[in-house]
Amino acid sequence: MATISNILIALGLVVLLLGLRLICRRCRIVPIPVQLPALAILLWLIISSLPSALVTPSSRPWLQSTLQLSQGYALLQLITWAGLELPGFLPWWPRPAKILRDLAMLVIAGAITIAVLQQQARINVVGLVTTSAILTAVIGLAAQESLKDLFAGIVLQVDSPFQEGDYIDVGDNVNGRVVSLTLMSTRVQHVHGALITLPNSRIWGTNIRRFSARGPIAREIHLNLATSFPPEKAIQLLLHLARQHPLVLRHPEPEAFVFAYADHAITYELEVWQEDPTDSGFDVLRGQLLSQIWYALERVGMTLPHPIRELRSQSLPEAVDDPAGVDLPSRLNLLRENILFGHLSADQLDQVAPLTRCIRFAQGEAVIVEGEEGDTMFQVVSGALEVQKLIDGKLTVVAKLGPGAIFGEMSVFNNEPRSATVRVQQECVLLEVERDDLRPVLEGNPQLVEQLAKLISERRAQLSDLNQERQQAQGNQLLLQMRQMFSILTSN
Repeated sequence: MATISNILIALGLVVLLLGLRLICRRCRIVPIPVQLPALAILLWLIISSLPSALVTPSSRPWLQSTLQLSQGYALLQLITWAGLELPGFLPWWPRPAKILRDLAMLVIAGAITIAVLQQQARINVVGLVTTSAILTAVIGLAAQESLKDLFAGIVLQVDSPFQEGDYIDVGDNVNGRVVSLTLMSTRVQHVHGALITLPNSRIWGTNIRRFSARGPIAREIHLNLATSFPPEKAIQLLLHLARQHPLVLRHPEPEAFVFAYADHAITYELEVWQEDPTDSGFDVLRGQLLSQIWYALERVGMTLPHPIRELRSQSLPEAVDDPAGVDLPSRLNLLRENILFGHLSADQLDQVAPLTRCIRFAQGEAVIVEGEEGDTMFQVVSGALEVQKLIDGKLTVVAKLGPGAIFGEMSVFNNEPRSATVRVQQECVLLEVERDDLRPVLEGNPQLVEQLAKLISERRAQLSDLNQERQQAQGNQLLLQMRQMFSILTSN
């Protein structure tokens, strides 16, 4: 009868523990510990149910010691949960450091062990350790490194040089995000996926570079540019590319300056800030910026310098009229295919074509930026681009552009700021037509200006879905602006 009642009591306690754990999960609070209390209940059930004939006088102290130790450890774990972990979810409750809590539990558990062994098993643990010089020396030597890690872990928690989730670099190519800080070690998740376990004594004994989970972190990129490239223009080019890159933070602002003079080039330093503190994040940013710099240099007729050894002076290379290498007949054909210039006569196309050029852009570059001034329009020769507009404070893709598409014409003919940002999705070649390229054929030619204004108005109406009345009003306004821009006098 006593055995059945013990089983019912044990089952009731286990059900109570499981019910509390389920409630904790539903309330999204730290769950109550179950394993150690369940083990203590099981040991109590087994020991209390043993027949008295099986329990000898010599085994009774050990059975009682086992039962009291399991109950003491389980009670300590439940008290810690109820007194420290559970209230820790309240915002006003001061949460003690995890490592200090674990250390306190270890000390109390040790005290419980000594007290139980001395009372039940009649073992003088303290006297055994203190009176045995050899055993004391062995324990001290064996625990030397462990004690270093233990005290280093305590100092790391108290001083708190980093927290879980931070990105740290401890040298020797060991870096990553902190996963956990325990009594003896710190676990770091490397960017390549490996979980690195570091003894706390090693971390405390070295210099730690700490970055928060989302930066910001400064990145320095050094590159050589030709000595024939004026430094002011080179710095402007580097800053322009850095400011329009989506991974570069706007604040702090990017900086560029001359770093040193090499024997065949000028070394520049480009300093940018990004959120991702990992090495892989820097590799992505640096690779994209260096790629975009190559294309930008080509567009301005510059190349990356190479060390040259000659016994004679070298003349400077002539400027490249078309960086993409598209010849004049090809540019002439592209203008004929353009919906805005297809109606021009052969003589007029021959005037405009030599003034244009084809340029290349790298993936990720912004060809034009919303809100900026501009006097250039583009026709897509090859590649892919997307049109982005700032809607409710967020960049939204509103259109995709492919070969044959044109963009940027409104800023050329009416001096309005760019109405959208066009960013390259795949390396592209663009035919560039500037406002001054059109002056020779538009100045003094009112009929051509009217015809071109009509085509632009119709195109704008199609893109904006305007009604006839508004289209007419915008067309008249555009024609007036174009007449003023190209010095066309109206007749009374």
